[in-house]
Amino acid sequence: MLGERLRERLEELIARYVTRMRNDPAIPRARDLPRPLLEDHAMSFLSDLFQSIVVLEKTENLKNADESDLLKDGSRIQRLVAELHGRQRHRIGWTEEALHREYQILDEEVAALAKRHASTPDALDWTLDHLKHLLTRAHDASYAAYGDAARVGRTQKPATTQG
Repeated sequence: MLGERLRERLEELIARYVTRMRNDPAIPRARDLPRPLLEDHAMSFLSDLFQSIVVLEKTENLKNADESDLLKDGSRIQRLVAELHGRQRHRIGWTEEALHREYQILDEEVAALAKRHASTPDALDWTLDHLKHLLTRAHDASYAAYGDAARVGRTQKPATTQG
């Protein structure tokens, strides 16, 4: 199953994702940051994302409550990780454009990995549709958390004036 093949190649995906961020002019901060900071959250997020694909592949009609609960838990995990990622990217000086570009790179690399390892065009299309939905949700959650962090940063008084 494609979800399992994607999960097995997570390190390959992370390496390509980090390399592309470092070389992208829209993400200038990435050039100087250590790899662990750049890949922060990605391993957890992608692992759970691919696990959701595995669950979906194995439970086409989702009549089993256990699988449905797995998907709900995965969705919560993905949202939490995406929110933490947006806040962290704000803290390290990413711009909104850089965050958006980072998700574009991630989307492109996930799709390229799926294309390299899909056994049939139907499996690829099905998987890409689900991955696109999950990645869009994560982008939106991350972007919202980034915006929240930016607003809080503008309204907080400097530490020297707080009483």
